[in-house]
Amino acid sequence: MSRRALITGVTGYIGGELAKRLLADGWQVDAIVRPQSDVAALPFGTTVKLHTVDSRRDLTSAVAFAKPDIVFHLASLYLADHKSDQIPALVESNILFPALLAEAMAANGVRHLINTGTAWQHFKGEEYLPVNLYAATKQAAEDLLLYYADAHNLSVVTLRLFDTYGMGDKRRKLIQILIDAVRSGLPLDMSPGEQVVDMTHVDDVIDAFLIAADTVSRIDPGTHEAFFVSGERYQVKSLVNLVAGVSKRTLQVNFGGRPYRQREVMTPIASDGRVLPGWQARRTLVDEIERQLHL
Repeated sequence: MSRRALITGVTGYIGGELAKRLLADGWQVDAIVRPQSDVAALPFGTTVKLHTVDSRRDLTSAVAFAKPDIVFHLASLYLADHKSDQIPALVESNILFPALLAEAMAANGVRHLINTGTAWQHFKGEEYLPVNLYAATKQAAEDLLLYYADAHNLSVVTLRLFDTYGMGDKRRKLIQILIDAVRSGLPLDMSPGEQVVDMTHVDDVIDAFLIAADTVSRIDPGTHEAFFVSGERYQVKSLVNLVAGVSKRTLQVNFGGRPYRQREVMTPIASDGRVLPGWQARRTLVDEIERQLHL
């Protein structure tokens, strides 16, 4: 009998890639989407059962219908910097919704949850210091899940992600910006470029979610464990040189043409000893650059 998964965030890049991998591996996949979600471009057809539920509403019926063995929670609202009128949306998406999801799981006897966190919960390498309000809401969600794990015997694994990249990514991530600059030949204003970035290919990230699905099935009920998913690390200036070197083209980059963010992460937290057991990154930035530029 095939395993059953329920995904939130399936309209996002990583959530969509996870759904495709699960389907290819024979899983039965359901997904919770919001009424305003753009589902027209999803490539799944009817192979993924979509449950349209407002993020402020009870999710019990959707979870009961899906009957998942494991819930993969990837839905979130990401804002690098927020405005005051965006706070309600951040709280609703990143705190209220996962609380409603955990409540629905407890009501239906669904015990296994893979949650998605962020390395931005660790500003300046601290055990907990949020870079921004987004990261603070992600930590708040983990604190809520700790309660649900203990009170309702959920087994929870949180994967704290750094930067991710891959083919078909419509987000304006750094590596894609640089590859596009190679294609266009246009000049590019960037920060001074002294910060270090940690980048993981989406296929490796999906591998981590699948390993986490096995891990969460083995850990004791009432347990919440968190792991990093960490890839290659480059100083931004070195990353520019890498893209230029692999493509054998000159990148017209104006370092310092844009300021650092107010709370720029100059060095990501060390992930040593806290990477998901059994997982390692296998894809490289060089391979991705060559693939996208057809080299």
